[in-house]
Amino acid sequence: MPKYAHHTFKDGGIALWRIEETSDELYTLLNTHHYDEALSVIHNEARRAEWLAVRVLLSYVLGADKAIDYRESGAPYLTDDSYYISISHTKGYAVLAYHKNSPIGVDVEYISDRVMRIAHRFTRQEESEYIDKATADDRLMYCILNWSAKETLYKYVGNPRAADFKDSFCLSPYIIQPHHGEIIGNICLDSPRQVRLSYYIFSDIVCTCCFD
Repeated sequence: MPKYAHHTFKDGGIALWRIEETSDELYTLLNTHHYDEALSVIHNEARRAEWLAVRVLLSYVLGADKAIDYRESGAPYLTDDSYYISISHTKGYAVLAYHKNSPIGVDVEYISDRVMRIAHRFTRQEESEYIDKATADDRLMYCILNWSAKETLYKYVGNPRAADFKDSFCLSPYIIQPHHGEIIGNICLDSPRQVRLSYYIFSDIVCTCCFD
């Protein structure tokens, strides 16, 4: 039985899978040949496992074989339009978020100090002001959470012009909670507005999610 956590809310949910299966084992769980052609060009074992895990997870949480396709922007969608979806994966994990009525965004990130090398690309001055006051450990966690939150916001808005995270999104000051908390995200595109993101902190990953 796959190891995954499934949290539901009104009209949707978010599911996180810790991938311990091989791609061949995952394929036997898929129970459909919808994806054989697309899978044939994915040769890296880790990438195949992540790709398959998302689709097996989809069938588990929705209880049906539903096909995922991609828009020109690269955003995933269900071909039957029954739910909005967002997917993400990182080293050893896959995550799926879905909602019946609202666009949704999700991201999962491995906890690593590598994010510090690119923090200047996505961190605004307003964000630096509260990050710089934190301890070294919290500064790392702020950077990981903020990167993940902006990845999630980018998927949520579905606008290629938002690819510059530093210009497109600003995250209001917040206090990091041990396991779960919320962040107010400010979308700075044509019609500026605020949205609420949820974040989850595990031993080796963080996950963020956003919907209306």
